[in-house]
Amino acid sequence: MPGITKLIGIYDADGGIFGEIKYFAGKIFSNKHCSLCDITHGKSKKEWAACEKRLPITIDFIHLNERNSAIEKYTKGVTPCVIGKTATGYVTVVTKNEMIECEGNAEKFEALIKQKLQNQ
Repeated sequence: MPGITKLIGIYDADGGIFGEIKYFAGKIFSNKHCSLCDITHGKSKKEWAACEKRLPITIDFIHLNERNSAIEKYTKGVTPCVIGKTATGYVTVVTKNEMIECEGNAEKFEALIKQKLQNQ
């Protein structure tokens, strides 16, 4: 993962009021959830805020309907995930399955990101 200048976390949900309603309805009625939402929202939000400050690189978050065309093409069908912006495009830093393995734990997620960045 050479030359990552910024991290981008992509939620598996749309932003905005209608996106929130759709997400919560899906979570309640079809057991659909976003592992990244579990880490950065709700009861984990305060824990995540502390973890985020300790990351060695900035991480921004976007929803499905907020992706530009390049990010949409790169992440289509693989969200939630974390990608890294490089001089030549994007690289995957954290996959959907790796995020699921964090089990909503912000500290596990932080450690995973740091490990991935260290191994670049």
